[in-house]
Amino acid sequence: MTDLNITSQPSMADLLKRVDESNIQIGQVVVGKVIFVVKNEVLIQIPNIGVGIVRGKELYTDEYIDDIKTGMDVEAIVISLDNTLGVMELSFKAIGHDKVWAEINEALESKSNVEAKVIDVNRGGFIVKVKGVDGFLPASLLSPTHAIKQVGVEDKSLLNQMKKYVGQLFAVKIININTENESLIVSERAVADEVTAAKLSKFKVGDVVDGVIGGAVDFGLFVRFDDNLDGLVHISEIAWKKVDDPKKEYALGSAVKVKIIDIDKDNRINLSIKQTTPNPWNQFAKTAKSGDKLVCKVAKIVSYGVIVVGVENEIQGLCHISQLTEDNLDSPAKIHELLKVGDVKEFKILSLEAEEKLYLTLLEMDVAVKIQDALVEKQNEYSKAEEQKNSSDSSVYNKTGESENLEVNELTLPLKRVKKTKSE
Repeated sequence: MTDLNITSQPSMADLLKRVDESNIQIGQVVVGKVIFVVKNEVLIQIPNIGVGIVRGKELYTDEYIDDIKTGMDVEAIVISLDNTLGVMELSFKAIGHDKVWAEINEALESKSNVEAKVIDVNRGGFIVKVKGVDGFLPASLLSPTHAIKQVGVEDKSLLNQMKKYVGQLFAVKIININTENESLIVSERAVADEVTAAKLSKFKVGDVVDGVIGGAVDFGLFVRFDDNLDGLVHISEIAWKKVDDPKKEYALGSAVKVKIIDIDKDNRINLSIKQTTPNPWNQFAKTAKSGDKLVCKVAKIVSYGVIVVGVENEIQGLCHISQLTEDNLDSPAKIHELLKVGDVKEFKILSLEAEEKLYLTLLEMDVAVKIQDALVEKQNEYSKAEEQKNSSDSSVYNKTGESENLEVNELTLPLKRVKKTKSE
């Protein structure tokens, strides 16, 4: 009598017995229970039929197989009734494809989150896989946490920064499906925006909060506050003075107080550092007048003069090239022969404008006013010529008929003559 061990696992030979082909056809969808899973093969027990095998390219994708476990009921398509091993050859490809795309379409419609695995990078963003389907995550749609320009200022290569994320899983939302080539566009920022919206519900425009400098770019600073909320302080909102390089104003990790000045429809947060402090111009304008002396440091040399900052009050002003010396500076390059960035000089106030514009001079006031009046006269001539010609030509003609180009813009000249004070 044969000793049967009914508790032992079936051998591979037992599993690969011939199937009953009488009730099955190629192309038919069958349902069975997974009885064996390895990397390249899945065995399925089909009731009243026998055992089928899915292997090789018929497994569909690695992501699809990762979800298949022993004991699960699965669907497959019959592609061969009897292979050399005596079992049915089955395929997950069509079934898996339809199932995955049904899930992808559902995720798009419901705006639910899915996982995207970063496979590779290019200058535009990340090549990803979502449920085994090719996708692209543009760098512009990263969350603030992973935004490339905020990551490691010591690493100057954007591609090197991006490559650090290869192999990682990002929570994303599918925002576009290309049915022609079966690819996706996904957004990580959309997921972050949902989280941000919930966190932002307790804040409003005008609130002042404590934050930390999290990154610096050419156009401003990124500040993190509260529970990982990120906002941008535009370069114009860093200080009351003109800022040329945000990186020189604050170090990473510096604690700052910021004011929420805008939250747009996409939950982008705009912040201000300067609005948490009084505007020094307001007090300055109450007492300052034409002819007053002001000690300033040269902050920047430009083609039309020098931009300076008050040593005591950080009020910013402009000393036009014509107000630097009585000598005719026929080339902006000659400014560098007179002054250097960082030089401290005593200037006189030529005029103050309501738009918080301060014009300065290094000349005696009577000389400075005459020069200024002459420039204003030229400006008026220019305006009249523009009206007469009704064209976009930016030159006026001198008496010899030669074109005389004027550098006229709101930064270079006051729009009116200097008002003389009683002391003058």
